Amino acid sequence: MEIRKIQKTGGSTLVVSLPKAWCQNFDLKVGSKVVLNYNERGGIMMQPFDSSRESSAATVDIKKDSDMDNELRMLISKYIQGVKKINIRSEDKKAMDDVIRKFLDFTIGFEIIDEKGNEATLEDLISLPMLTFDKGMKRMVTLVRSIVAESINPQKIPLEYVLKKEDEVDKFNIYMQRLFSQSLKDYSVLQLNNISSAEALSYLLVSRILERIADHGVRIYSLLGEKTLKHTEIVEYIREATDSMGMAMEYFFKRDVLRANQEISKKEYFKKTRASINKSLHGSSDGIILAEILEDAERIALYSTDICELIMDYFE
Repeated sequence: MEIRKIQKTGGSTLVVSLPKAWCQNFDLKVGSKVVLNYNERGGIMMQPFDSSRESSAATVDIKKDSDMDNELRMLISKYIQGVKKINIRSEDKKAMDDVIRKFLDFTIGFEIIDEKGNEATLEDLISLPMLTFDKGMKRMVTLVRSIVAESINPQKIPLEYVLKKEDEVDKFNIYMQRLFSQSLKDYSVLQLNNISSAEALSYLLVSRILERIADHGVRIYSLLGEKTLKHTEIVEYIREATDSMGMAMEYFFKRDVLRANQEISKKEYFKKTRASINKSLHGSSDGIILAEILEDAERIALYSTDICELIMDYFE
């Protein structure tokens, strides 16, 4: 750490001299630009201005016969990094179109703004304040609860609709990663969301948990197929697990550390209840499938207590 004195120049302007070695390292001279970022503790972070990064754009070349999943991951990585414009080029227009279509399905805010031959430009058209951490997370909770509820709903809806909801959860999870990445580079993102950097990290971690809960809900639905779950104890267990998730998220949004701590104590209840129900399944013709469903339900419950532990770890 280095301490420097504030000096006055020109009668009213306050200045602080920059370390000579630091300026030489980045080839800074009189007239060079620097970027100032403010942090939540009231401090200022200064770094050399990089004009090549000012536009926040990236170019991706999709090679002919390349693996589409690899190319899609490359585009999504740019999205998560906070890039606002992506230029895509390819010798194979069909491959490019397929990758772009999948990318748009997995992301929020990006649209095609220009397309000429084998080149296309995608740009983020969403304004940060429009979809905050809080709004994105609440939408995820609604989707996840719906997925789990559909798994035990006697009035079955087609699996494709459940999978569409799961895709929406994945989309919001990726968006949370993007928003968190932007918050690391730009303190104004935290200001717009009215949260601290620790709280931003908690949103990221919880979004990943919600994505996993959605996966377990889809798995329960898939294991049942067209059948209705008639085992009343397991149905009630799933409802209790879902309610626990709902309570955990309520405490998360309210920053209720005390009640989150109380909810964590239910972990042993869910473990013991699952063990008890498992014993009753021995000898049942569909015992194996029911045991797998019960395992997924327990994971939902335990993930809910994980959310409560995050509340205690990241909120004061």
